[in-house]
Amino acid sequence: MKFNLSKYIQFFVLTIILTSCTQDFLDRTPQSELAAGSLTTAADAESVLSGAYNAVPDYFTYSNFFTTEAISDNTYVNGDNAVEQPLENFTFTSSNGELQLSWQELYKHITAANTTIDNVTPINDPKWDGTNRKEQILAEATFLRAHAYYWLVTSWGDVPLILTSTNGGDYYPSQASAALVYAQIIKDLKYAENTLDDSPYHNDKGRATKGAARALLAKTYAQMGDYANCLLYCNKVIDGPYSLVSDYSKLFGLANKNTSESIFELQVPSNGSPYNVWKLNVLSYGPNDNWPKRQIGSYDLVKAFNDAGDNGARYKSTFNWQVSGAAFTMPLNAWDTSKAIPFCGKFSYSDTWTNGDNLVMIRLADIILLAAEANVQLDHLGDAKILLDKIRNRAGLPNTTASTKRELALAVLNERRLELVYERTRWNDLKRADANGVIKIVDLMNSQVNSSLQNLNYNMQTYHKLLPIPLADIQRNSNIIQNTGY
Repeated sequence: MKFNLSKYIQFFVLTIILTSCTQDFLDRTPQSELAAGSLTTAADAESVLSGAYNAVPDYFTYSNFFTTEAISDNTYVNGDNAVEQPLENFTFTSSNGELQLSWQELYKHITAANTTIDNVTPINDPKWDGTNRKEQILAEATFLRAHAYYWLVTSWGDVPLILTSTNGGDYYPSQASAALVYAQIIKDLKYAENTLDDSPYHNDKGRATKGAARALLAKTYAQMGDYANCLLYCNKVIDGPYSLVSDYSKLFGLANKNTSESIFELQVPSNGSPYNVWKLNVLSYGPNDNWPKRQIGSYDLVKAFNDAGDNGARYKSTFNWQVSGAAFTMPLNAWDTSKAIPFCGKFSYSDTWTNGDNLVMIRLADIILLAAEANVQLDHLGDAKILLDKIRNRAGLPNTTASTKRELALAVLNERRLELVYERTRWNDLKRADANGVIKIVDLMNSQVNSSLQNLNYNMQTYHKLLPIPLADIQRNSNIIQNTGY
């Protein structure tokens, strides 16, 4: 039987709408009387938009870490099951459950955004007279759709491009080329940029803004290899209204939500709902839970910090060195588990299950270093050094000694690694560096060693740069073609 993609994902959207909340943007009274296609008021529009926002964290508070950090040279999975471990050593297949869940959750986000756009477009409520709130709602939903497609196309390449909640009755869509998906992302983000304000609506943190659209445009153009446009949008973000936090140790944790550096940040109220933050907690050390953690810093990552002489606030914020009584299945001798090992420090709490922390999705340092990368590729080496040194100096490091184009390209890549650990950038960074001839990603991954300097025997092949389309989706929809190599 063929898989009815539209009906499948609409089930999740209805669930989101029926449980969406209204107080303070993230905690709204359930609107159980709403159903897709029957929305008529401004309040209905806000409610369905809240549903779209509430869909976002499912993927980004857990699965996204495995397809960005764990698959890279940054972390060891250290999982207690056979689903996530293969993402570390490149033995995963198209039937991997974590990849299936990732694919489903991203399409759930897209359908939630499309449902908002479809239902809000025909609404004409007098409460909107003299305002552009209706257009802002559409722009916020459009940003969320683009955000999900950014992760789909950079992870899988060619993917089905669905722009309405019913997809015109085409329940078995074939893939659009990556080029067409990128073009749609850019179209959506430019609409959001032109419609949204610098500040979020009603100052509700976590909403899409003009700056968030510009930052995601910069990241999208970078993955496309279009560094001229990448730099254009990086510079728009750098021009304001954001500013670097002077002390790196003040960037993360419960006391540091929504800093001046934050561009797009998922919000979690103090009671831990509605984002199922237990997922983040599986990544962070807890003194009492004794759970196997899935994102422990790799030997190679710690060595990179040591080689850079980076032992200050950035190093101390990145790692939480602890001896744990929990069992681990990380690579052989990766770390001696009877001694302190480097747990993730950016999510570190006394109570890991009800911590209520936010998740920073994009921040200014990412964009500054992306601008440095773009300047290197465009042969603006002096400008690249200025931007690179701004981030190095904040971390307590001296100005870079790199001077040639290749040296600077490697220096920026390494600085992005040290600055953005656990922020889900490393895998896309490595893929860009490989495309630019800065590194050979296959050689880099297959040369990884443990703390005893023994090769970890990873088996990356070139085709692993893209993930496999989940087998279940291919079996249900014969119009989807598997990525090469799987």
